[in-house]
Formats: sequence, C-alpha cells, structure tokens
Amino acid sequence: MHHRLTRRDLLVSAAGAASASLLAAPAIAQSWPSKPIRMIIGDAAGGGTDQVSRVFVEYLTKKLGQTVVADNRPGANGVVAATELKNAAPDGYTFLYMVGSALMTQKLLHKNLPYDPVKDFEPVAAQPVAGLPLVTNPSVGAKTLEQFIDYARKNPTNIGTYGAGSLAHVGIAAMEKFYKVPFTPVHYRGSGLMWADLAAGSLHGGLGGGAGGLNVVNMGKGKAVAIQGRNRLLNFPDVPTFLELGGTDPGLSLMSVTGILAPVGVPDQILDTISTLSVEAGQDEATWQKFMTAGAEQRSIGRAEFKRWVREEGPVWTELTAGLGLTPT
Repeated sequence: MHHRLTRRDLLVSAAGAASASLLAAPAIAQSWPSKPIRMIIGDAAGGGTDQVSRVFVEYLTKKLGQTVVADNRPGANGVVAATELKNAAPDGYTFLYMVGSALMTQKLLHKNLPYDPVKDFEPVAAQPVAGLPLVTNPSVGAKTLEQFIDYARKNPTNIGTYGAGSLAHVGIAAMEKFYKVPFTPVHYRGSGLMWADLAAGSLHGGLGGGAGGLNVVNMGKGKAVAIQGRNRLLNFPDVPTFLELGGTDPGLSLMSVTGILAPVGVPDQILDTISTLSVEAGQDEATWQKFMTAGAEQRSIGRAEFKRWVREEGPVWTELTAGLGLTPT
C-alpha cells in the first residue's frame, strides 16, 4: 500500500508551526510524494553506510510509489553531504543518510560549518551500527589481538578507518591509550576503499563495517582479531570484543547509528511517514535479510528513539572526539 499525504494532512500538520512555515506550506501542499525523492548519502558507493542506506532506499521506493534516488556525496566526515541537505528546500523531497556520530562531532572538526548540526536537521529514523571488526593483513602475521599489539610495539603500524572523527578513529585512539602503543590512522572517504586497500596489502589493519570486513576475511586477505562494540557479531561469532579481551577503555565499546535526517521545516506528517516506514522496513523479514547482508544486527529505530540517541549519546561522542587531538580545518 502506497503512503500518500493529502493537502489537508499537510495543512493540519503545519497548523501549530510558525507563520514562516505556514507561508511555505502551499509549496508542498500537493499530494506527497508527487515526484522522486532524493536521498543524499554521506558515504562513498560500496561503503558500509551506503549499503545500509540502499536497503532503506529500496523499501521506501516500494512503499511510497515514487523513486527514492540515492545520491552519494562523501567527504569531510559528512560535511559535504550535510551541506547539500542544509541547502535543500524543506519540502519532503530531500533527505540525508549518514553516520549519526559524525553529525555530533563535526563542530570539533571544522571551524566554519555552514550549518548547525543539531538545530538545522531533524532526526527521522536510524539503523543501529553493529560493532566494528578489527581485521589484520596477513603480512602482519597476527591471528589474535595480542599478536597484533605485539607487532605494533615492534613495527610502525597503520590502521585504516572510514573517516577522521569516526567510530573507528575513536577506537584506534582508545587502543593507543589502553595498550600504550602508537598507531597511524589512515582515513578514507568511506569504508569501501579502505577494505580494498587492506585486502591489497596497503594497510596493516582496518577497522570498519562488518560486511566489508567479512568480504576481506572470506577472500583470505585478512584476519578478524577483535570487535569494537558491546557484543560479538553474527558474522564473526568466534571473534571476541575488546572488552572480552580485557580492553576496558570506553572508546572500545562505543556504539553508533546511521540514519535518515531531514532539513528543519519539513511537515511532521511527512517525517512521521518516513519514520514509520523505516521501522517497518526493519520488521519486514525479506528486507531484514538485506539489512543483515549489509552488516546490520539490530532492527531499525524511529524518530523518537533517534532523537533520544542524539540527546544521550551525543555528549559522549563529543567528549571522546575532543580527546583525539584533531585540529579543526
């Protein structure tokens, strides 16, 4: 069944809004959606966030009866994509899919953001991020975390991430702090290229999405030695978490989400529709299998839960990211 909103629905939704919003209402008062919807993706094609976003895109297209077009805009820890959203009209035809933690930490990484990460965007729905596997290249000769740490004590060692200030970056900093071993983080525009370089032998290790990491392991190009997160992963049942291995630094157990954001001003009726359908996507078994293939291990959450994550986890991310010692650009 396709979900369409009528002119009356939109006007009722906007009834309590400020006068400026009411003036904008006629522009979106026609039946929604009446044209394709753009989903900006803050990740390179093939990356972990991109893979999860495509499952949402496919499901929303099916249920809304309009094509949801995926538009990859990677770069600058999500700033490129978020700027696109900031410049979009709040008419329900442009959304953003990106890593939630990146949005929470951008003020620490960039001096002159063209938007306020909290005030200019509205959380709509999200997919909890499963833990991240630490995968080592065979050239290191490490089959356990202990062996990888020992290698790093004796040799200059790099670890790839999918972006500066990312969950993976926080994890590397936590490893340095806890194990008292220096690592060189190598940041990419998404995890796809990072995993490719690890498989090619350009990196000693990689920390990123489970789907890409599993591909590297299955090709015989890497060995998963630990999981950054609170639980083991379904695709890596025999790989322990850092915490199980004695790693008690908070950054080694930190969790994140990837999610859908809208520009402030989109009518609540539209946001609630996208939220409801996104949660429904996680409950649909056929679609859930696709989420799992992309590395998901928990069901999608809606608008209210996403807002709560921002409110409760945002300060933790800010604190840990501040400790990375990054110089704002």
